Amino acid sequence: MQQKTRSLIFTSLGHYLNDSFLVLFPILSIYYLGLGISAIAIGIFGGVYNVMSGALGAPIGQYADKKGNYAYPMFLGFLLIGASIFAFSIAFLDIGIVMRYITVAVAAILLGTGLAFYHPLGGAILQSEYAKEDAPKALGINGSFGSLGRAIAPYALVVIIGIIGTFTGMIMLTVIDLLVAIVVFAGLRGVRHPVARKATQQSGNIKPYMYIILPLTIIVFTRSIFISGVQLFSPSFIDLIYKSTNLTGLFLTASYSTAIIGQPLFGSLTSRYGGRSIIIITTAFSTLFFILFLLIRGIYFQLLFFSLFAFFAFSGFPNLLGYVSQVVDSSVYARANGIVWSFGNMMGGALGMVIGGPLIEYIGFTGTMWIYAAVALISVAMLVLLPRKNRN
Repeated sequence: MQQKTRSLIFTSLGHYLNDSFLVLFPILSIYYLGLGISAIAIGIFGGVYNVMSGALGAPIGQYADKKGNYAYPMFLGFLLIGASIFAFSIAFLDIGIVMRYITVAVAAILLGTGLAFYHPLGGAILQSEYAKEDAPKALGINGSFGSLGRAIAPYALVVIIGIIGTFTGMIMLTVIDLLVAIVVFAGLRGVRHPVARKATQQSGNIKPYMYIILPLTIIVFTRSIFISGVQLFSPSFIDLIYKSTNLTGLFLTASYSTAIIGQPLFGSLTSRYGGRSIIIITTAFSTLFFILFLLIRGIYFQLLFFSLFAFFAFSGFPNLLGYVSQVVDSSVYARANGIVWSFGNMMGGALGMVIGGPLIEYIGFTGTMWIYAAVALISVAMLVLLPRKNRN
């Protein structure tokens, strides 16, 4: 099997695994609210795992660039995700409300640490294997598997919990995580990256590219406040409207499925038209369709508009990292990915989740969703900050 093909197959499987658990906590929050954990605490815990992921992504990327080693740290990330799932399961036992808070906090820290690994490393593997003009396409195919995991996970989780219970269901997910992580590690362990080996001899300088990386990160940070806040609290918001956990899981699965097609499409468009244009399109249209989702009620209309929101919103992996691969040198791929994705996307997401809890307590779910829509409009206005030309 060619190294390019091997890299694409096993990084895609890793993306499927990673993003399946990226939406784990938003679904669990429905159950935790029922167990007495407050909306403010849910927002803080969501912020914790995003902060951990955002803070660690760039250092992990820098380490990987220097060592030329992506498979081992990626495997470590999956192990930490498995540990977090097990910790989340403990919170469903009869351990008292204080221990439940402590357990979920520990689980959030483990989850955030584990989630810090995949996106900088998986992106760097494909950026190293494919030419600049082809990397966004490969990232799009890879990203569709992440979207597949994110789409299947909500409904699969509520069905598994409904059949075998919360604790047993979470233990089952822990075992699945470990098994798939071993397969991904075995597939990527023998892959060699000449660009990464070059970086070990003379690490590239990222400073010449900060005139693009910095405004891009600011825009992504703001956009992620909106997207991550919606991702965390929309399950409870939809459940509040339709009063059915199963319907909520099905609603989210159907909506998130649109990104399975969207990711390769936007990856291909990024290759053809450049990342800047596609970032503008996806940011503007995700905002538009979320506002329509809030304005027009009715299950079919809301499903349509939320699906279109997800189609444009969850295009970041091939679009953002594809754009990064077009504008920076190959020796700094993982570091640039870490800044844009981990700091911009995850840190912005942390803020979006943390502010959601207090807002819900004071103005309710509907008012909070409109606050997120306002932040989305700000991110659209900030698109003018993106440079039109590459100085390098």
